[in-house]
Amino acid sequence: MYDVMIIGGGPAGSTLGRKLSKEGYKVLLIEKHVFPRYKACGGGITRRCYKLLDVDISECIEDVTYEIIFRFPNDKTTALQTDKPIIYQVDRVKFDKYLIDMAAYYGCEIHDGETFYDFYEHDKGLVVVTDKGEYETRVLVGADGINSNMAHKASLINGKKGIALEGEVYVDNSLIDGLKGKVVVDFNAIKYGYGWVFPKGDRLSIGVGTFLNKVSDIKEMFSKMIEENVDGNIKDCKIYGHQLSFPDGSNGTFNNDKIILIGDATRLADPFTGEGIYNALLTADISFDVIKKHFNGKCGLDEYTLRLNREVVPDIRWAYRLAQFTYNNMDFIEKSVRYFPNVLSYFVDIMMGDNTYMNFKLKVPMYALRIMSSKTKIKVEKNVP
Repeated sequence: MYDVMIIGGGPAGSTLGRKLSKEGYKVLLIEKHVFPRYKACGGGITRRCYKLLDVDISECIEDVTYEIIFRFPNDKTTALQTDKPIIYQVDRVKFDKYLIDMAAYYGCEIHDGETFYDFYEHDKGLVVVTDKGEYETRVLVGADGINSNMAHKASLINGKKGIALEGEVYVDNSLIDGLKGKVVVDFNAIKYGYGWVFPKGDRLSIGVGTFLNKVSDIKEMFSKMIEENVDGNIKDCKIYGHQLSFPDGSNGTFNNDKIILIGDATRLADPFTGEGIYNALLTADISFDVIKKHFNGKCGLDEYTLRLNREVVPDIRWAYRLAQFTYNNMDFIEKSVRYFPNVLSYFVDIMMGDNTYMNFKLKVPMYALRIMSSKTKIKVEKNVP
């Protein structure tokens, strides 16, 4: 019998598998794809997310962002520059493979290319059924993404979903080099969301994402995003569609007496930016603490839901409220940034992990009026070409 079985080998699952195995627990991780495998994602790791990582990912970083170029609906453009890295660009193929290899290094048993089917109770644990066999475990963890089969089987569905289209666009090196150290965030690109351009080692990640669950002309919006940001011939373009988590900050239920959900299976991504890896790692860390205490007889697994609703959900609730206001009042946001550029310091501090969304109604005016300032030096340029 395994102490813990984890379904899903993304950053949350592999991180939990590594931490538990390092502590001496017997852990099996099952992933339906064979590593290395592609994951549809912009691949931007914010500084606050980077701080959560307790392993060296330097070999996975393909670019470091010091400048964000914002494009607003009235064709006004603002550039935000920082003196410290604000986003680390990673190739998710390499990043996820590195994390799964680290889990294996510390003793986590990895079964990739194996599909989870179902589970049933047996004695004091659960029996997990896959396409290749059956396994017994004391605790079962669902880390199998936004459309988690585990969450469905355990009746632990939370949150809402949005949609995105992303392209891995291979272009001339000169275009990639011109964007090194920068990212583009385009609020013109799609309603209630944004488009992005992230430079990688040999390509551009270009996409559009919205927190709406259906957009009839998203393909046209995606094509326009590529046309507006790619000069010259496109050597190749691989297009992927995927769904986004969009929680509204409501309290959820993320466990039962033998099962825990982590990562995107919780649907607890940032509802303002769409960032998912930060809370994926955070839920892995919290679940690690709870599972250890559970095995030591100090708490039941319900402690996990209590902690998420206390430590994670409240900030998401404020991020959701801010998203509702921002995406419905984009002209006002552009004017605010134009006349009170220091307001961007607030968002820099959030991305750096030096502030939260809590009480944004109070904090945004204080930053705008320079009563509060960022711990990071910033420079704002308006009407950037």
